[in-house]
Amino acid sequence: MKKIFSIFIFLFCTLFTYGQVNNLQLQGIIDFDLVSAGYTGKAIHLKANSNIPDLSVYGIGVANNGNGGDGQEYLFPQMSLQSGDHLLLVRDSSVMSIYFDVCFVEFDHVLPASNAIDQNGNDAIELYKDSMVIETFGDINMDGTGTAWEYLDSWAYKDPSGSVTFSGYNWIFGGVECTIGSVTTQASSCPYPLCSSSSNVYDYNNRSFSIFPNPSNEYIKLDTDYIIESITIFNAMGQKITNFEYEDNILDVKNLPNGIYVLNSIGDKKTITQTFIKY
Repeated sequence: MKKIFSIFIFLFCTLFTYGQVNNLQLQGIIDFDLVSAGYTGKAIHLKANSNIPDLSVYGIGVANNGNGGDGQEYLFPQMSLQSGDHLLLVRDSSVMSIYFDVCFVEFDHVLPASNAIDQNGNDAIELYKDSMVIETFGDINMDGTGTAWEYLDSWAYKDPSGSVTFSGYNWIFGGVECTIGSVTTQASSCPYPLCSSSSNVYDYNNRSFSIFPNPSNEYIKLDTDYIIESITIFNAMGQKITNFEYEDNILDVKNLPNGIYVLNSIGDKKTITQTFIKY
């Protein structure tokens, strides 16, 4: 009787744990091939499934070349996330903002990780909480080259329609080397899914909207045939900028620090987002 009861408890706990949704989850594994340098295109995309008051209890580990887990190689800072927030952990936020272009603002938080993020398209990723692995993408004991989960110069993205499963979640893939030669994810043969599903999409064939000069160190003129109702600006870290002036389709950027920015304009016909550089 005790043996049957023990088996029941084991099965119940296993099913309960398997059915749980982590407060923080892996959402995308990225190994873009960028013209600046391949290593700058590495990132890990995470999503909060509930409010997280202290992110510092989480960490990331990269299992290179099937040599098993190396423990936590990146520890998140002490900060909070709101349910539904998208977080991007990057090697280089400035070049990644250019490649993501208009959908870079879809990430609520962008954190630099330097060389702690060093996956090469054949490496597994581990998500930790309180020093324990709570989710794994890939097989930490297998080199992913030539497997169904290889993402060299591409991406892997968590999606219910996927046919490859890790830690109870399905994944889809862009296709090996699909980003080679592209300058933005939208211009590649495999747009990153968060971008293709975004409502904040810029129509590159639209000729009724342009900004100039770009780059600029003082003013930017918005040339458009529709009425602009509001303007928002985000920096390369995804933070909203407020220290600018806008009047009569002229944007004063003198007070902005030098860098790359994303301009989001909302009008009576459409929403258009475009990148500009302040120098």
